Amino acid sequence: MKITQIKDKWVSEVSDVDCADLSTPEKKRVYDLFAEQKILIFKDQKLNNTQLKDFCSIFGTVWDNSKETYSGLQQSVVSGHEDNFVETVSEDGLLKSGVIQWHVDLTHFPSQLLPNRILYAVELEGEPSGTQFIDTIQGLNLIDDDVREFLESSVAICRAPYKTPWDCPVRRPAIQWHPIHNAFGLVADELFTQWLEGLEKDTDYKQWFRNNIIDKMRTEQTFYMHEWNIGDIVVYDNWSTIHYRDAFVGKRKLKRVTWDQNWFKK
Repeated sequence: MKITQIKDKWVSEVSDVDCADLSTPEKKRVYDLFAEQKILIFKDQKLNNTQLKDFCSIFGTVWDNSKETYSGLQQSVVSGHEDNFVETVSEDGLLKSGVIQWHVDLTHFPSQLLPNRILYAVELEGEPSGTQFIDTIQGLNLIDDDVREFLESSVAICRAPYKTPWDCPVRRPAIQWHPIHNAFGLVADELFTQWLEGLEKDTDYKQWFRNNIIDKMRTEQTFYMHEWNIGDIVVYDNWSTIHYRDAFVGKRKLKRVTWDQNWFKK
């Protein structure tokens, strides 16, 4: 197993390994590496759905659509599920091919804490957009002190910009303590957060968020763009990163698996 650091302290590429056939020591090394970092990239992988589910089980308890109530797995009902564990995210599904603003997954769901996810590229054609990430653990140290203090005491009012099985907003802390990195990660975002309690009533929230948080957090060190190739698996910690996608023309089909964090394994 070869590990290449892409971004210091938070993005690593793991090569010379088959994610469908990891030994017990390799699984432990991958888990520990993910806990140390925030994003892991595996290239040229060929996994069926059962193998993909087993791989994700290294990191935590994989969500099962047949058992979850009001879960993130219901989000892809438009695209359809490959099975109870693996979802598809494509240009003809719920998210289409437009811009997906900066977000932290599933903050608008009422029944789970922030989960983690993988994305696995299985079909690409034309000019499919890359996925942009910011390390919010490092990034929150770069914002202005008054904004940081505001976030420490503020609540994000979260609601999806599409229809969900519940008709109510979800309240989340704007930032939340990460149990492994021992620092705050960002929960408020640009897509699901409708408002932060404490802002002036006439504030343009999305512009305020871009100006005071994203623009301040984004640096050469804290920003990573993943340009997709077939067979790429990107494992990302949803509690310490925020991500974004530009609009694109072409075909872009990613498989997605979601799991509880289960950091107690560490």
